[in-house]
Amino acid sequence: MRPVFPLLALMMASPASAITLYDDNLNRFAVGGHLGFNLVQTNGDTELLDSSSRMRFTYGRSVTRDWNAEAVMEWGFNAIDSGSQLTLNGDSLQAAREGDFLFNRLGYLAFEHDTWGRFSAGKQWSVYYDVAGPTDNFIVTGGLASGTYNFGSDGGLSGTGRADSALQYRNSWGGLMLGLQYQARIKGEVGILPPEECTEEDPPPECTVFEDVDIEYDDSYGASLRYRWQALMVGVGYNRGDFDSTFRRQELAQLKDEALILGASYGTLYQPGLYVAANYAETENHEIDNQNRVFNGRGYELMLNWTFENNLTLVSGFNWLESDDTDYEAVNGMYRKRLYVVGAHYEWGTQLRLYFEAKLDDSKFGFDGTGEEDLYGVGARFFF
Repeated sequence: MRPVFPLLALMMASPASAITLYDDNLNRFAVGGHLGFNLVQTNGDTELLDSSSRMRFTYGRSVTRDWNAEAVMEWGFNAIDSGSQLTLNGDSLQAAREGDFLFNRLGYLAFEHDTWGRFSAGKQWSVYYDVAGPTDNFIVTGGLASGTYNFGSDGGLSGTGRADSALQYRNSWGGLMLGLQYQARIKGEVGILPPEECTEEDPPPECTVFEDVDIEYDDSYGASLRYRWQALMVGVGYNRGDFDSTFRRQELAQLKDEALILGASYGTLYQPGLYVAANYAETENHEIDNQNRVFNGRGYELMLNWTFENNLTLVSGFNWLESDDTDYEAVNGMYRKRLYVVGAHYEWGTQLRLYFEAKLDDSKFGFDGTGEEDLYGVGARFFF
């Protein structure tokens, strides 16, 4: 029989190791997570923000000789600020956080068998993220071009990020790994949060575009297929859903949401030597621009790291998301979110990570080519 709770061991690798509170070789209960902060400077302003702080509770049990069960509950918490409008990373902030101290990140129940694979149900990382995840390891920003965190959310509604209400099946045969996913629900709805200036007493006229904008999803499904050979992994992922788009309670369209991603990675993150990961995504009705208009897109992500023996990691890469939609561009102009990331992460002992990252922005939106500001951040994460 395979080692008990293999996914638990994977989740708790590296500095994110958890504290095992109870283990009698039949039952295991562990607590883990991290608390962190970002000191961010952009557009001449400096702000202290939370760094995706979270806590996770994991309970595992050997149900029979061949079957293991696992329950995972993970919450994000905002220990630093009262809910800034500055969104740093799709994995770090959910669009609807709005200052909540505690919000749900993951919660699922899983059963695993040596031969029959792993079955799980709940809010969990998607099979699409199996392919997108290797590039999503920047701390201050990132994960913005792969289609994972679409509609300014954690990707839960569409099923490409931390998928809501998801049923999954996973299995592996040697280096070949399969993932299947189905989101079982009646309807799910997301509203678009306006920027801060649109919540003031006398908002500017352009804020009307944010009024009563909703996207309502039905069921969705996805799949991933990956192959690992030594330090190299290649994979493909796909996700499909259908949604109704409404504006001021008037239905705009019934649309098909599709995302296809190809990815590859080499090496192990934060282990001495080279780590490189890249992906390419094509999406249809899966992304929104800075005015909440849905468009078809192409995305490219790259992460290129080198870790020294002294636990210092030099970090670099880029995210590039652009419109691939002639109808959209004829009316709105080109949408191009392009940012480069450089920085350094340092593992101080086994439980503390210090980091610096800079986002150098070359984005251009619309006919006038307006973009976004560069961003610089330093911070720390303490793992427990």
